[in-house]
Amino acid sequence: MVGFFCELRAAPAQTVTYPMVVGVDTAGSTLSGVHEIHYWNHKPFYDALHDLGVEFVVVHLMPWSQPGVDTGPLIAERMVEIDRGMKAHGKRYALNLEKPNFVKSIEVTPGRNEFDQPGGRHFWLVRREWLDPILDAAGPRALEALVYDEAAHMQLSNNKYSDYPRDTCDIPFLVDTTGMGLEQAYDALVAECVRIRKEHYGNRVRLTTEQVWPDLFHIFARGGWTAAPKLLKEHLNAVVVSVALGAALQYHDRGASFWVSPDLWGIMGYPGHPPESLRSALLMGYWLGAECLYVENLDFDRSRKRHPAAEEEGSLIHWVDPDHYELTAYGLVLREFARDYVPNHPRPIDWRTYRPRVAIVRLPDGGWGQFDAAEGRREAPSRNRLLGNRLHPLDVAAAEWLKVWPILTHGVVKAGAITYHNRRAYPEMQDFFVPIDSVAVFDHRVTGEVLDSVECFVVCGHALSRATFEAIAEHVTKGNATCIIARRLYEKHAGDVAVTGDWLVLDDFATPAVAAKLQPFLGPPNVARFRFANHTVDFRRGNDPNSIEVELMAQ
Repeated sequence: MVGFFCELRAAPAQTVTYPMVVGVDTAGSTLSGVHEIHYWNHKPFYDALHDLGVEFVVVHLMPWSQPGVDTGPLIAERMVEIDRGMKAHGKRYALNLEKPNFVKSIEVTPGRNEFDQPGGRHFWLVRREWLDPILDAAGPRALEALVYDEAAHMQLSNNKYSDYPRDTCDIPFLVDTTGMGLEQAYDALVAECVRIRKEHYGNRVRLTTEQVWPDLFHIFARGGWTAAPKLLKEHLNAVVVSVALGAALQYHDRGASFWVSPDLWGIMGYPGHPPESLRSALLMGYWLGAECLYVENLDFDRSRKRHPAAEEEGSLIHWVDPDHYELTAYGLVLREFARDYVPNHPRPIDWRTYRPRVAIVRLPDGGWGQFDAAEGRREAPSRNRLLGNRLHPLDVAAAEWLKVWPILTHGVVKAGAITYHNRRAYPEMQDFFVPIDSVAVFDHRVTGEVLDSVECFVVCGHALSRATFEAIAEHVTKGNATCIIARRLYEKHAGDVAVTGDWLVLDDFATPAVAAKLQPFLGPPNVARFRFANHTVDFRRGNDPNSIEVELMAQ
């Protein structure tokens, strides 16, 4: 395999450097799932973490029930036990709360489904009597966050897989949006994210959202949650980071941040990507200025289907027996990155200084290219419901941005879908590299300095606030930017605002005029470029089709 590579051109414009926390995710742990070992108390587990060079662990919290017994006190004890184990070994950690994604009911207290929420909704709020002893414990805190894994998936699909392995569950997640307009649903979802963070958790712990579908980060970010996009997985990586970076930038003043999780799951099984793709994902997350990066999974070892380049056993590590492990090719990649590359390549960039050149502005509705069952095929892995509304499938307005991504990526993203989960658009997964030039996605309420670097606005979708239109119009009227905009959004506001400058007002985003107008804002077809305040980062395809090389240029 090709080693890590980064070329620095010109002297750094500043001496400030930005560290990053490197970690792992323990989903599907072999130690706990096969050997029934509490890994947070198991020395060989921490030996493996030390060997890999990681300092952060995402622990999947597993509530359980016993007939006629209230297991709540036992779960509280388990959480304290996890906290003590992590602190004793100098690790920080997060608790992943994905259990209700795959289970309809757990009765911790007999007769009460732990995942039932008022209004017939289904998700998990960790009890404060379990959480507060950890948050109130003396000394430095080890618990960094609670992770709501694939929250966008659950909202769009109404917990489709919560009766796993069946996919017939149909229970609302955060908000039952059926019958709501999309703006009303957006507001209701934001309000619920705020309520969960402030009222239930008392604003005492960071909340993060990992997402399979790349479109709802703004809702959670406006609610003060951290965006943690999955790289690899079933993603076209340049797309998902453009969405997540835009959400974090727009709402950093509300507490949003930017983490990254390279996820080895993929359409081809587990591991679903070659080791070289993991190396590329680590480099991309690092040089996009993410504060935290953690790889999923540490030691899952039970998949029957895997990428042809994957080894026969293991994930990052393979347990020979409960006390002895060996690093896999993936583990060797992570160890080289964490123990050698990061210490020897300090970053002069931070995600907060990202300066997009092109901005897509739209109400985030979850439109990614989903489809209904047809021609003997099942429906897409997320149900065809915008923001979870049973009465509102993907429509023309929600799909407009899907026509723009192929232009921005020189045809690598295919028309009609922005994840590999649409197998009609993507019969096979492609290489890691996706060309792009400094794109960010903002929602329909964006205003302020975050727009100052934008040279071209693409305004589409179901809604646009008046304040956002006025902010964009000011940039275009001054000659600082071009705007491509859906006619219905333009006509809603332009009659009351003096507008001049370079506008393309249109009814159909498939018209060739869109590609012609975007042409001056496209980078080279062999570069994924991300511009920051004082630096530009170029990712180029390496000799291996899934490898990338990094060039950091000071301004």
